[in-house]
Amino acid sequence: MPEHGESSNTGNQPNLLVRAVAGLAVSLRHKLLTAFLTGTGLVVALALLGLQALLQANERTRQLIRDQQQIAAYNRFYQSAGDALLFAMASKSETPDRMGVPSAQTLNEVNDLMVIIARYAVQVERQDLPRDPRLSGLQETAQRLRPVTLALSKARQSRDAAAVSEIVEKQFTPLVLRLQRDAYTIAKDIEGRMNLRAQETARAYVRARALVIGASAAAVLLSLLAGYAISSSVLWPVEQIGRTLSAVASGRFTARADVPNRDEFGGLARNVNSMSRELGALYEEVNAQKEELQSWNSQLERKVAHQVAELERTNRLRRFLPEPVAAMIVNAGSGSTLLNSQRRTVTVLFADLRGFTAFASTVAPEQVIAALNAFHQAAGPLIEDAGGTLERFLGDGLLVLFNAPLPCEDPAGQALALAEQMQAGFPAAVRPFQSGSSRIGLGIGIATGEATLGQIGFEGRLDYAAIGAAPNLAARLCSKAGSGQILVCEATARAIGAGLQKAGVFDLKGIPEPATAYEPARRAEGL
Repeated sequence: MPEHGESSNTGNQPNLLVRAVAGLAVSLRHKLLTAFLTGTGLVVALALLGLQALLQANERTRQLIRDQQQIAAYNRFYQSAGDALLFAMASKSETPDRMGVPSAQTLNEVNDLMVIIARYAVQVERQDLPRDPRLSGLQETAQRLRPVTLALSKARQSRDAAAVSEIVEKQFTPLVLRLQRDAYTIAKDIEGRMNLRAQETARAYVRARALVIGASAAAVLLSLLAGYAISSSVLWPVEQIGRTLSAVASGRFTARADVPNRDEFGGLARNVNSMSRELGALYEEVNAQKEELQSWNSQLERKVAHQVAELERTNRLRRFLPEPVAAMIVNAGSGSTLLNSQRRTVTVLFADLRGFTAFASTVAPEQVIAALNAFHQAAGPLIEDAGGTLERFLGDGLLVLFNAPLPCEDPAGQALALAEQMQAGFPAAVRPFQSGSSRIGLGIGIATGEATLGQIGFEGRLDYAAIGAAPNLAARLCSKAGSGQILVCEATARAIGAGLQKAGVFDLKGIPEPATAYEPARRAEGL
């Protein structure tokens, strides 16, 4: 390509003639008009040349005809003079008795000769024929011959044979012979010139024919060259522009049309090259935007994947952490240590439904699930409001932690308050499912003590759990609590301080010593 790209010219480069014609700063219309006028001019020039050759041939023909006319005239001079001489010689041989007979033959012949010469002289003047200088001599000789002829006629009339013989021999014959000699010489000279002119005419014809043939060949060659140059300067740019457009259509925006024309095709080629250049720039910009968009998509995919992972993590955390705690852990990212394994004193609330096994065996499965959902939907908001951590769902029960993973000022008091709220809201939540002997209740156990805290499970499924004596004690107290009852361990009771009364001493499974349990005094008074 001539500028900033590859050329679309895959064929032969145009020759110098085509490039020269293409490089003329002339419009295509003027080039075509020039070609037409050139062809027309050549045809006119050939016609004029042929016409000139015809005129020259015609002029030579006319000269040959005039030469023939002169030769014929001088031959008539010679013939007439011969006739006159013949009759004069006949007069010389006549007898005296015959001489008296009137005879004007010789005089007539001489008169005819003079008339012929006079008429030819007039013809030469009028028709602008070539005038031989010797024609005046012939006229003068003919004039001198007339009185001699008159004298000869008079001598015949007087029957003077001696005078007739003397006039014929000494006067008439020399003049006639001179006239014949001059006429013959002139005729031969004209005939020689005519032969030369005929040869020159033949040579001129050959030259004219060669000139016409050469001029015709030159004109045809020039016309072919002009036609080839102009047509090539038109067709070649069209081919180049077509190739460039095809290359651009196939996506090769570096293609350029190498067109040297300074006419309309040159402007078209520049426009095509400019279009290709702009399309290439746009294509590069689109590719850059495409790559940038792909980068954005990759980043967005990673971000969405990260957000999905964070959302899944958040959803997992929300199963057992209050919403603010879960959000705080998520916002802290991988640097958060809240869920790291540790030992801590916690308060554990264990809640379990009473009579649920009998209830589940007597009602439809849909009713069982609906009753559990009603219980969990009632307890869930209360747990979040109380600041507890829902450690897990246990089918018809649940386990809530306080002081883990976030510390709280009064975990025992908060756990007791949550238990009382759950007992207060439970009857209304499960009322639609209480019927006849298939009734369910809620028992709650609360214990305070050390537990091991941390995440347990496998990749993709982790739970926050508390393991130790406190969760076991809470579960055992819950199993001893009746419907609507809340049992707390001795440590929890000490932490709460007031509002509790002893509910009894219980032997609990897995607990080596009997455990004293307490319950809210308000419930005992209600009983």
